[in-house]
Amino acid sequence: MSSPESRRHDQSYKLLFSIPLAVDQLTRHFLDAGLADALDFKRVEVLATERITAGLVRSHADLLWKIHFRGSPRHVLLAIEFQSAVDRYMAVRVHHYVVAAYHGMTAAKAQGDELAPGGQLPPTLAVTIYNGRARWTAPRDIFELIEPVHGWLAARQPGLRHEVLDLRDRARHPLPKANVVSWIASLELDPSPGNVSRVVHRVLERYPGAKHARLREAFREWVLGAAASWGIGEEVLEEVQSLKEAEMIYAGVEELKEQYRERRERARVEGHAEGHAEGRAEGRAEGRAAIVCRLARLKFGAETADPLSRLLEGVADPERIALIGDRIIECKTGTELLARVRHTIGPDV
Repeated sequence: MSSPESRRHDQSYKLLFSIPLAVDQLTRHFLDAGLADALDFKRVEVLATERITAGLVRSHADLLWKIHFRGSPRHVLLAIEFQSAVDRYMAVRVHHYVVAAYHGMTAAKAQGDELAPGGQLPPTLAVTIYNGRARWTAPRDIFELIEPVHGWLAARQPGLRHEVLDLRDRARHPLPKANVVSWIASLELDPSPGNVSRVVHRVLERYPGAKHARLREAFREWVLGAAASWGIGEEVLEEVQSLKEAEMIYAGVEELKEQYRERRERARVEGHAEGHAEGRAEGRAEGRAAIVCRLARLKFGAETADPLSRLLEGVADPERIALIGDRIIECKTGTELLARVRHTIGPDV
């Protein structure tokens, strides 16, 4: 089971890459510029990531995008996964997610616009965004994981390649300038206060005004998620949730770390480690719920975030809270979100 810190980091990645501009820059600068030119990033849709097959097998991908080609009814299915550790069998997982999405388009008699013209399945691009410390070494095609055979049988083995963007490794080389993906790669490699401050100022200068408010907020949430994975306690991070200017958060990262260390040492010396741990657990649960409500407010406004906050009172299960965070990205309206949250939490809510 992943830690609360890694779940938060993962959630912030999903939020950032649920913005079309970030996906455009990912495709254009790190995959294929020609493909980016062919796609219309103003005609996009985030698809549901949870699929249940006829055999009741549940599949839960990170992000699924439907992106139209320019001037065409055709579209591509973009599957994005986020990884913090090398997984030898990642190609199998990606293959499963794509097949599950295809299965959902066909077995459930999906609406015609989910399929390509003529009832064909849309082409797929699968991407894994990796932020681990070790270089990515796992096979990128499921075909590479199958024992080699020759002759007639060899041509009948499955194959599906997923592109891997190894952020830290990519940041060791010159990066494309002035784009979100380059900035997060830079921070994953070098999260020092000086680099954080430099990147934040570039984000604020490059994307000012109301038009890019959602992008700035998503980037801010990503940095908070990353800061948690860097070792800053959840209860300390909550102290900066109300700050509006991103650079104020980043400039205080080192101070927050020091505060967290002092609190832990004080609790140890005073002999209240057990009680402190219990308090931290309660604080983390409340903190995760607060983060989810912030994301809901960012996307749907206070009219959704306020009732959501009431629904989440007393919910301490981190997996359930993480699932609700995914629903925020998937849902198109606040009404739909609240209905799905009530279903997730239980009928008595």
